[in-house]
Amino acid sequence: MKEKCIFILLTALMFGCGNNIKTTTKYNTTTSLKLEVDSICIPLDSLSLPVYPSASFVYSNNEHTYLYAFNTKTWSIDVFNLNNRLVESHIVLNREGANGVPYIKALQVLSPDSLVCFDDSGFFILNANGNIICKEVIRYTASDCVGNLELGEFTQPFYDIKKGIIYGNLITSKEPYPYPDGQELFAAYHVKTQKWKLLPIYLPSFMEKYWRNLGQNNHLNMWISDGLICYNFTCLSDIFVYDISKQSNTVAGGKSRMVKSDVSLYKGDDNNEKAKWQHWVDNPIFYSPIYDKYRKLYYRIQLGEFREHFYGEPTPYDKKIVLSVFNEKLEMISEFRLDNYKYNFIFFGVTKAGLVVGGNNPKDPSLDYEYLKLFRLKVSVWNM
Repeated sequence: MKEKCIFILLTALMFGCGNNIKTTTKYNTTTSLKLEVDSICIPLDSLSLPVYPSASFVYSNNEHTYLYAFNTKTWSIDVFNLNNRLVESHIVLNREGANGVPYIKALQVLSPDSLVCFDDSGFFILNANGNIICKEVIRYTASDCVGNLELGEFTQPFYDIKKGIIYGNLITSKEPYPYPDGQELFAAYHVKTQKWKLLPIYLPSFMEKYWRNLGQNNHLNMWISDGLICYNFTCLSDIFVYDISKQSNTVAGGKSRMVKSDVSLYKGDDNNEKAKWQHWVDNPIFYSPIYDKYRKLYYRIQLGEFREHFYGEPTPYDKKIVLSVFNEKLEMISEFRLDNYKYNFIFFGVTKAGLVVGGNNPKDPSLDYEYLKLFRLKVSVWNM
């Protein structure tokens, strides 16, 4: 009997160690931070939308911060001045002809006269009048597959204009989709030479082992800026930062102390989309880590368990929301609980004044479709 107990204990320990492939979170509470939230309400004109589900980008110059957003109804790029809280302009686009603009899936503003747009075939650059000044078809080709950069809501490519390189999440025709064995996750496309370079960034151990058993909760998120590729996965509390110039990858634990961070495996039918959606709703969800160059901080928003009271059918909007803040060593230095039914995390932007996030949450009881609503989250040191 004694030998049997020892065997069971050893088996449990072996199983536990085999599954303990997440990174230990380092907490550093020596710095006290405070969070200030400022709402930005912009009255809409007859052409603008209260929510932009497609491409958008927060752009700042020395004086003002703007939101550029692709309007799929009017086929234009709407420009909002976040400082003056008004509709700045509408860049009208052509649907056909030499200046015909396809559906824009990702947008990056280099300057008011240089807007980089990505579509399924490649990228093009628009000037302030909506005219195409540059257009290129891009396609990754290898001996055993073809591919391109992923154009998702949280996988927007980044054009480093100084280097003439576009960075992004590489998706290929290899199986199994979307994470074939041994496939690099990111690639760099050199615009001048039209050549690709695969970056040495691979699927972490946890994802390698479990991504097929996580239903819909296995997507990659990324934020690329300032020479860094910040990325994570919707099901995993770990955060990853790849330094492009140093060609080095750092991983840090990001387990919250305010809400649950562990995701359960999906054990249902892989063809049952309703069950997979329910599994996604019932588990924690992580958004991309975001680097703030002005404060030398990283942000990560997480949806935890459901709040105690909510109305209607449960949705991700009914889950507890936590903003985690990390220092440059990727130590978690603070967490803030965010209010429910205010935010709509369909885009983010980092400015000198703080982190800009979307508003007009569908379950906001005070929702007014006559306004575009955003929020600015400012994290600063608490002065006692």
